[in-house]
Amino acid sequence: MTDFHYIFIESLRNTYEAGGVVMLPILLAGVIGFYFLFASWLRIGSDFFKNDIHKVVRRMQRSLTGERTVAGTESGSDEQRIQITLKNLRKRGGFLSRELSYAIDVAQKNYDEFRDYMQVRMMKSVRYMEQGNHIVSVMAAAAPLLGLLGTVTGMVSTFEVITLYGNQNPVLMADGISEALISTQSGLLVAFPLTLLKQRLDERIEILKHELELGATVIDNYFVAKKG
Repeated sequence: MTDFHYIFIESLRNTYEAGGVVMLPILLAGVIGFYFLFASWLRIGSDFFKNDIHKVVRRMQRSLTGERTVAGTESGSDEQRIQITLKNLRKRGGFLSRELSYAIDVAQKNYDEFRDYMQVRMMKSVRYMEQGNHIVSVMAAAAPLLGLLGTVTGMVSTFEVITLYGNQNPVLMADGISEALISTQSGLLVAFPLTLLKQRLDERIEILKHELELGATVIDNYFVAKKG
């Protein structure tokens, strides 16, 4: 272990000890919050970072209706267009493409059950994406409250020192003030990124939900026209 790593670890340990008894709950709130946040990211996969989500359904619709393929040539029969669409979706990857390609497979095999089945499927998909997100919100809200609790306990300790020894010795007062400030700082350091990242996650889930519904409608309309 280098001197830098040793100094860094010692600094973290000293900060943790100076923050008082609320540092452990704050740390646990951060660990639990970020665990469920990253778990949601992993469930969504690469679609959390991709910028072409709004274009996926449009490309799928163009491919199904045979306007133009990616290579710029006219597509052939209905079966060929479906296979090209499935190939493009699977090549792109991600949660949205996977669900849309699955929806096309279901409609192609048994269209009569497609609507009812996809309603249930979309409900499960949204629930799957949102699983554990409420815990992230709870931890993001709890962290600054725990920091505020640390502020109160630190100030109580400071006033106890003043009561016993007066205010002539600032060294004795420093521990209580340090506990109040460090616990508040730690709570905010946990809550701030959790709140921002949770907002980003909610926005992405809402977009994916909307695109899933739109994609299912496009697929339904296509197979209705094909069947008619």
